[in-house]
Amino acid sequence: MNNQNLKPFNTWPADEHRAVSVKGGIASGLARRRKAFIRALCYAIMDQLQAEGEQKRLAYNERKRQQRALNRELAKRNSGTNSANTD
Repeated sequence: MNNQNLKPFNTWPADEHRAVSVKGGIASGLARRRKAFIRALCYAIMDQLQAEGEQKRLAYNERKRQQRALNRELAKRNSGTNSANTD
């Protein structure tokens, strides 16, 4: 770090210190708003991805439910024809 460029604020004139402080406050507010926007954007994307994952999970569960129902129906039909063939 280059300590030669650093000046303690108590050695600055009041108006210059105030001007620099104002610039720092404005920059700080801008950075906070920027971070807040990025954070909100990330949360929105995360929510969207979770919703898509939930939709995929529900679709998968529905397909599995339909497949189980079809397998039960086929098992009923096969058991009915097998018992008729054994007589």
